[in-house]
Amino acid sequence: MLLRVVAILLIASLSRAQIPGAPAAPAAAPSSHSIGVPAGTLVALKLITSVRSKSTRPGDPVRAVVTFPLAIGALVAIPAGTYVEGVVNKVNARSSSVQFSFSRLLFANGYSVPLVAANTQSILIAPRALPSSADQLADARNGAPFLGTAFADPGQINTQPPPLPSIGPSPGKVAAIGIGVGAGITVLVLALSHHHAANADYVLFDSGWQFQMALQQPLSLDPAQVSAASALAY
Repeated sequence: MLLRVVAILLIASLSRAQIPGAPAAPAAAPSSHSIGVPAGTLVALKLITSVRSKSTRPGDPVRAVVTFPLAIGALVAIPAGTYVEGVVNKVNARSSSVQFSFSRLLFANGYSVPLVAANTQSILIAPRALPSSADQLADARNGAPFLGTAFADPGQINTQPPPLPSIGPSPGKVAAIGIGVGAGITVLVLALSHHHAANADYVLFDSGWQFQMALQQPLSLDPAQVSAASALAY
């Protein structure tokens, strides 16, 4: 009899154990949908950091800003005003070219995303024209600082020198001296021009130069962060 009672109690306890208790913890909510930007996408940028012919070197930091918003489908992925940071890879003053590599996107709300990208436009299409050696030589002969051909006095162009007086050295000697002095001035001006051009640190790409950046690897962006940055950008 006692054994039967124990068996009944054991069966009842096992039955209660199979009855579900408190509800299980809810499953973790799925992560929010990200905005994917594929590799090869072009982004319009405007340079903030100036690039100079001498003082800018490979490895120097460079910064640009997005000038036109990039949309993926109906979503804005990179709003205008987003900063792009990277470094200078190569500067060539002779060909007026530069190469950048970009490593970070910095949105207006502080949201930061690493990236791998490079500029697609590396050559300055219309560099500022520099004065020619002939123009500098013409002004140097007149004893005036170089002002360019636009400021030349029309009355001084192709004018004949006044006749030499009959007294003093012969015209042949005076002409020879003049030729020698002119040749010396020519050599001096050309040497100074070459030295100045070789040592001048002039701006190759000024702040405001517009170009494009190509993504070399895809990006994955948080839509909530991008939306918050877009609200601050406008």
